[in-house]
Amino acid sequence: MQKSRAVCFSLAAFLCVLVTVPIAWGQNVAPGPEEWTDAEREVFLQTAEILSVEDIGIGITRAQRATLSDGSVTHDAQIQAIDVFRRGITQLQGTVVVNFKDSYKFNIAGYRLDRLLDLNMVPVYVERTVRRSRCSVSWWVDDVQMMELDRFNNGIDPPDIEAWNDQMSSARIFTKLIYNTDPNLGNFLITSDWELHLIDFTRAFRVFDRLREPENVTPRIERRFYEGLRALNKERLEEVMDGMLTGSEMDGVLHRRDLILEILDAQIAERGESAVVYDVPGQ
Repeated sequence: MQKSRAVCFSLAAFLCVLVTVPIAWGQNVAPGPEEWTDAEREVFLQTAEILSVEDIGIGITRAQRATLSDGSVTHDAQIQAIDVFRRGITQLQGTVVVNFKDSYKFNIAGYRLDRLLDLNMVPVYVERTVRRSRCSVSWWVDDVQMMELDRFNNGIDPPDIEAWNDQMSSARIFTKLIYNTDPNLGNFLITSDWELHLIDFTRAFRVFDRLREPENVTPRIERRFYEGLRALNKERLEEVMDGMLTGSEMDGVLHRRDLILEILDAQIAERGESAVVYDVPGQ
């Protein structure tokens, strides 16, 4: 009898565990930062406590790496506070530049334009005051295996050449759209799943109404990006930029957009839309 009661008690305890544990398992669990929306990442970057800041040690815009925490999530970010404007003529790396600008605001403009065009290659950037200076703070790209500079110099082939070439084509078109005068391949980051991410646009968004090296515009573009370019107008730019770009800088974007579409549309007329505009499966 004693043994039977003990067995019954153990069985009852086990059933109790089975009943209570799923209740805990069934509770809503907040998604990890890798699943956060852009809006959630923006809030984190703007409000999380800055635990530490250190110089990255590469590049010419004095970028820093910071560790942020909101009490439950800790994640790194990149900070750039540069904001330089030189009226008149400046000699820059052997090139004459008129009204030179090098500004953290262009990082934020690059992110907002990327999302407006549905490109989704640029990490989240926000404006924030750090150590009494206004700056851009960006979501640190996780799981980076190499820079495009490393891949190119070491002759490393991606596992899917066609998919990689399509990503690079979109990256080049975006770079020309924003007229980035410092398209450093060290700012093309490749994650372990061979996704391409673009960072650092502080020397972009010139007012020019021409393309930089138009012959290098690869006539191949994802449909969402292509349609985003077609839908772009001054009103939409003014709505999202909110002080990150001047009117002349936005006009420059639109002029260059027109030139890019001319190149793409000429290729479509010659080769057919399917040869130029492609769809990404599942999107």
